[in-house]
Amino acid sequence: MRCWAEININNLYSNVDEIEKIVAKDKIIAVIKADAYGHGMLEICNALIKKGIKNFAVATSDEALKIKELHDDIMVLILGPVENEYMDLIADKNIYFMVTDFEEIEYLEKTGKEKGKTTDVFIKIDTGMGRVGFQESETEKLNEILKNSSHINPIGIFSHFSSSDSDKDYTKLQESKFKAMCEKISSGISSIKYRHLHNSFGTLKFQDSIEDFVRVGIILYGGVTDKETAPYKFKPVMSLFAKISYIKTLKEDSFISYGNTYKGKAGKTYATVSIGYADGVRRDLSNKGYVFYKGYKCEIVGRVCMDQLIILLPEELKNEAKKGDVVEFFGENISVVEVADLCNTISYEILCGISQRVPRIYVEK
Repeated sequence: MRCWAEININNLYSNVDEIEKIVAKDKIIAVIKADAYGHGMLEICNALIKKGIKNFAVATSDEALKIKELHDDIMVLILGPVENEYMDLIADKNIYFMVTDFEEIEYLEKTGKEKGKTTDVFIKIDTGMGRVGFQESETEKLNEILKNSSHINPIGIFSHFSSSDSDKDYTKLQESKFKAMCEKISSGISSIKYRHLHNSFGTLKFQDSIEDFVRVGIILYGGVTDKETAPYKFKPVMSLFAKISYIKTLKEDSFISYGNTYKGKAGKTYATVSIGYADGVRRDLSNKGYVFYKGYKCEIVGRVCMDQLIILLPEELKNEAKKGDVVEFFGENISVVEVADLCNTISYEILCGISQRVPRIYVEK
């Protein structure tokens, strides 16, 4: 293999153990959307089930159906939109989905009447994310419709923090709005049994207001730093590796890679590594990123290419480096958060961006 992503299941389990210091296992909804943030949805789902997790969240109908085909005894909630024509299929598979507006409620009521069926749903409310969900001004109307509905069975209400990692005051406002909206919507409706608002950082930082579930994603995968999650410690589940394919010591100064953005120096040793932006190594790392190799952080020089990139070897390694040696892009020695910072993005995007042509190797160590 020229490059690969190593997925450490023991680190995943360690992260679950950390979350269990806050909530019981049956309160955890593991977010495994976007191929489990690039880690492999089915493999991560299987591993978490072995660990005792029974509740999962995804973003799309396709993701939900794939999981339910393998595990019919788990709870699956779709966090993204479900088109009207797929609602029956999803409900028939005992997959939960959200309703976000009156049009969806009207459709479910109409089709339920035609087919003589009742559909279990979660109500999504907007407490400040501004993305989807019923507004505070709509709560009384929503309550009346749900109380009089014969074909919609609302079993829960949920919303989403927008900035629980960075804005305490705004998050507190969302907490208050969530509680008030839930009370208005659920008044007189006994079927509403579940409420959940907390994402990963909400779970860590706003524990007093946790209700029936927490939806955890990035902390499951360890895409965080100890500083931002203290006193809890989360381990990186994914490490990205690639092999050195070519080594040269320059005889004279010469340009390296596309665009002549970096001029190599005579006497310096450079190694070509078999990974590039088609694999998920961002071009943002051109001339400013680094890899970990034999105890050193080695600079990425020149532009990252589609399938390869070049690193500068320190003097201490110029006679030790060999073709086939392995370098680390992120993992135990370089945090994915470090890489994200260099790219002016977030760890979520780096993890999700590791392409499908990069093999995932699952280990327990």
